[in-house]
Amino acid sequence: MNVSAKSKYAVRALVELAERSEARPDRLVRLTDVASARGIPLQFLEQLFASLRRAGIVHSRRGACGGFLFARPPAQVTVLDVVEVLDGLVSPAVCTQGECERIEECGPAAVWLEAKEALERVLRETTIADLAERERSRMPHEAMYYI
Repeated sequence: MNVSAKSKYAVRALVELAERSEARPDRLVRLTDVASARGIPLQFLEQLFASLRRAGIVHSRRGACGGFLFARPPAQVTVLDVVEVLDGLVSPAVCTQGECERIEECGPAAVWLEAKEALERVLRETTIADLAERERSRMPHEAMYYI
């Protein structure tokens, strides 16, 4: 199973939302700002965030002072949450979806099941807050000059 562009863009956008709301988690963030900062088409981002809102990952408010904020802290939103909302269940092969009648006698099925479990574990253990922290740690630090 390939993680779709929808999920990849949504995770990038949620990291931006986390960074922008770090100091004030109750502050609404406009999607135009997120789209501009991350180079994501605004209409595409609006569709993604509509799905994330319906899934309870983000809240929104309309109007001139509207925008989005997390429905729960970014440390409680996993990458798996986002992928399952936008792409469905993680499943690298038909046998991992429970649709194969020969799974008990099929040697390769064990590999696909292990791959599914490993991918789910990594995505479940990685939160949006983790990714925001990773991103901050990779940014070059400006030298501070003292006078």
